[in-house]
Amino acid sequence: MDSCCRRPYCSTGIRAVLLLLLVIVAGWLGGCGGGVHRVKWRGQPNLSNPVYTVAVLPMYNVTNDVEGPQLVRELMAERVEQGYYRTVPLDTLDKELLEKTGITLGSQLELISPKKLGEILRVDGLLYGYLLDFEDVTTGLVNVKRVRAGFRLVETATGKTIWTEGLGVKSLFAAVGVAAVSLPFVVNEGADSVPFSAIEGLSEIPGISEWHLTRVIATEKPEGAAALYLGEKLVTHAFGVHLRLEAVDMVNRIVRTLPSGPGRVLEVEDRDGNGTGQ
Repeated sequence: MDSCCRRPYCSTGIRAVLLLLLVIVAGWLGGCGGGVHRVKWRGQPNLSNPVYTVAVLPMYNVTNDVEGPQLVRELMAERVEQGYYRTVPLDTLDKELLEKTGITLGSQLELISPKKLGEILRVDGLLYGYLLDFEDVTTGLVNVKRVRAGFRLVETATGKTIWTEGLGVKSLFAAVGVAAVSLPFVVNEGADSVPFSAIEGLSEIPGISEWHLTRVIATEKPEGAAALYLGEKLVTHAFGVHLRLEAVDMVNRIVRTLPSGPGRVLEVEDRDGNGTGQ
């Protein structure tokens, strides 16, 4: 392997740039971009968990991106469903929120108590989400893609937070020498970009100031890294998967600490009031 290589890709010329972009497109269109990577849930159903039905609420969006919150929310809803919970379909949830509360934004959710919102939506748990970063940071020499979010799962019957976790994920594009020198700065930069005190409960989310470097793409020359970065940005925007790789990795890492739900073997009352075996 060429000495310029850094995980998981490397490039020394235009052909490598084009090849990488083709790989990216093929990967997303081939299935991995269509949803969350299917990571087998490590735990087993926990029948003692009182939270079975979960509403994955609209995210509190601190960023300037209008599509990022829904992307991260959809990814999170899929992973929660895989964790032995029953989630309310997002379109159904959004319709009920609008019709019964007038809420359309995550920042409006603090106006209603978890208990009241649980009664309205008829769920055991509410998953609150906060999107803090969803952006490209371009300097030419060092180019970074970053996504960061935090979540809280609240039991509606008691108003108690039973799980909370956060994390930021970054990808770095730079020339070999620049990447080596800037790595410590890139990993830690942006940790305090959001005034946590401005959002209730945000500072209490573990991992919210931590970053994971998911990719380091290093080239022999700065122009090679810039070409890769801009090429990937254009392609992922064109196919509607911009920053999805970082978002998927972030969500998969965040849910590692999510406790298992009671599972489909639990006898529950469905949303229409009829007893059903799930």
